[in-house]
Amino acid sequence: MKRIAIGLLSTAVGSSLLLSAGTASAERVALSVRIDNIDPNPVVVKGDDDTRVTIEVRTTEATRVELRLRPVSDRARTLAAQEPRLLHQGDLWRFTTSFDESDFEGRWVAIADAYDKDGKKVTDEVNFSVAHEKAEKAETRVYRFSANPERVRKGRSVYFTGRLQVDDRRWKGVRGEEVEIYFRKRGSSAWKYVTSADTNWQGTFRAKARASKSGDYRAIFDGTDKLEESRSRTDGVRVYTRRW
Repeated sequence: MKRIAIGLLSTAVGSSLLLSAGTASAERVALSVRIDNIDPNPVVVKGDDDTRVTIEVRTTEATRVELRLRPVSDRARTLAAQEPRLLHQGDLWRFTTSFDESDFEGRWVAIADAYDKDGKKVTDEVNFSVAHEKAEKAETRVYRFSANPERVRKGRSVYFTGRLQVDDRRWKGVRGEEVEIYFRKRGSSAWKYVTSADTNWQGTFRAKARASKSGDYRAIFDGTDKLEESRSRTDGVRVYTRRW
């Protein structure tokens, strides 16, 4: 990925490629340029993926073409683009580049400058738009969450287990994600953070915490750019103190 200021894409070919033998005429064809197509338009960037864009420019008598892509905004921005590629066939100059989530969302302008062998320049410009679309997130669930033992002496440990799964045609374990454990004491509506654990290759997580009061526990997965958040069912634990 190469950062290029204002999306300047340029190239040149020798004038000998533009005219075949026998096409010379006493009447010279005028230099012209036209941005013929921008595909896709609008440019839709999905999540953190790149979107490839092709801009076709048609000319006559041009030996060099420069293409600038600029956002219609007061803010100075740069275009994240791959090293620009060009396919030149006769009067057609086809540029390819790409947009990503770091690029300005809104109206842009494409400006094509064509030059002939004497340095004369003509210009054409076309507006297009860029939109950002959030990628669809996969559904997740915290499966078979449990807090054990159900009855425990104050100060002893409560052990938590469960599995984080994603719906990928079937439920499969999610590896390497953090799941947080929360506690709500009996008679309260407030949930408080207790501890957290990472899932293994099967999506299983294990954690423990010191028991202090009776109440309910549950596990929460906050989600990611690609995974929906989810939370488990609650599981109650009763805490007692030793009587002498």
